[in-house]
Amino acid sequence: MIPARKRWGQHFLARDETADRITAATGVGPEDTVIEVGPGEGALTRALLRRGARVLGIEIDPLRAEALRLELEGDSRARILRGDALQKTPGEWLDEAGWDGRAVLVANLPYNVATPVLTRAIEDGRVSRSVATIQREVARRLAARPGGDDYGYLSVRVAAWARARILFDLPPGAFRPRPRVVSSVVELAPREPPLETPLRSRALHLASLGFRTRRKTLPNALASAGARELWEGALAEIGRGPKTRAEELSLEDYLSLARLAP
Repeated sequence: MIPARKRWGQHFLARDETADRITAATGVGPEDTVIEVGPGEGALTRALLRRGARVLGIEIDPLRAEALRLELEGDSRARILRGDALQKTPGEWLDEAGWDGRAVLVANLPYNVATPVLTRAIEDGRVSRSVATIQREVARRLAARPGGDDYGYLSVRVAAWARARILFDLPPGAFRPRPRVVSSVVELAPREPPLETPLRSRALHLASLGFRTRRKTLPNALASAGARELWEGALAEIGRGPKTRAEELSLEDYLSLARLAP
């Protein structure tokens, strides 16, 4: 047995029924292509193949990548590529495999790369949606709403691209070796229709400034982007007072500010 490597944050699904539950939540079937980041020992890979999907696995661990490649080499629906998923976009990985079209991203993600993998996926036009197992605290930040303890810039950034929802939690015992935290399976579905790029960029810039100094009121936090009086007036236009702080505004509020004070 190949030991788990701490450097890559490896925690493998301990039971096939857990893999089946996750893949059932994806809703994929014979018409779907899947990008799986970090297939590891292949529990999700096999479950996805049982559902008839075509699977492109990207594995950073050379020993596990080779073992899984050898196991699946007779299945034309499976490709295992060795590499760091963050070194290329999902679309570039699909191109390397020679596969056209869009794909669903499915993954049991190491906690230390969950955020960059998922944010890159939602911003890539080749990913139709994502379903991933991540640390519960991160999942809550992805899906948080204004005013909550978990709400922050990441929540706003994700909302600008996708609708995030937590599907279910998994206890530490669902993995081997056991992590010290509870995990969540989260779904990110693209926002429809997508936002216009200039407006989205402007709104996210304002949110970034606001959360960077979140103890300040927004008119003060946004000082580098315009006079205090400008932001007080814009906040009044959307029904907010001059003492409003970053965590009180939704993405829609930031979009409204971007329209009012471009």
